[in-house]
Amino acid sequence: MTGFPDHQGGGLDGEGAGGDPVEPLLRQPPGYLDAPPGSFGRIRRRAARRRRMRAAGGGLAAAVVLTGSVYLVGALTSHDSDEVVSPPVSDSLTSTAPSTPGPSPDTAPTVNPAPTTTATTGGRGTRGATGTATTPPGPTPTRDAGTQTAGATPMCATSQLSAALGGGDAGAGSLFRYLVLTNHSSTACHLTGYPGLSMLDAKGAQIGAPADRQPMSYRPVVLRPGGAVSDTIHTVNQQGTCLPASVKLRIYPPGNTAWLDFPGSVTNCDNLFTVTPFTAGSTGNPPS
Repeated sequence: MTGFPDHQGGGLDGEGAGGDPVEPLLRQPPGYLDAPPGSFGRIRRRAARRRRMRAAGGGLAAAVVLTGSVYLVGALTSHDSDEVVSPPVSDSLTSTAPSTPGPSPDTAPTVNPAPTTTATTGGRGTRGATGTATTPPGPTPTRDAGTQTAGATPMCATSQLSAALGGGDAGAGSLFRYLVLTNHSSTACHLTGYPGLSMLDAKGAQIGAPADRQPMSYRPVVLRPGGAVSDTIHTVNQQGTCLPASVKLRIYPPGNTAWLDFPGSVTNCDNLFTVTPFTAGSTGNPPS
């Protein structure tokens, strides 16, 4: 008896008579199965991955241990060392030179401003607006001043003056009339800059807006008793839209809030009605 499961009685019933006696020995056991295709390759790849992971894990652990050792050595060294460590350059503070204190209010020197003269600078429709025009230091003589200067005389009051329209000129469609102020008092005085000038009808109502100021340089003008100053009124000759002609004119001398009314016919056409600053004489500014 061989004991193989596929043995069919071993000749006890006569079926195995005449068969090959070696064949049962060469047969594989019925429970054996071949490995699936590619299984050995998968096993090898998994084993290789495990080896790489173990190697990477070991390297990481070594790096952590090395870093911890360096940190520990540095900490022990910083606590045990007496050496003063300077901060890095990027953390250094920039020092600034102390500012020099200025003079205290009690010791600050006093600076005398240059002499100035006040001129009316209001535009159309303004009255009494003042500005400042700088003049050269020291008194400035004028043609009508003689030996007197503006610095030695008071400003002319409206009550010291009389007003009138003087001569005129025309050209290229423009009309020019000279407005003259005369000092009828017995004391000298001075005027500086522009007057305020408005047109009035017969009832004293204002016609249109006050005169604009034509930009020009100017200086104080001294009026001795009987002396005169003048400026130039500029309009156009019947061009564009014209307002009614004035019957009277109202003038505010520079630096005054009191006015003078005097006869005068002026027409504002094409919205052009300007006046120049006062200058010495009676032929307008610039003198004709």
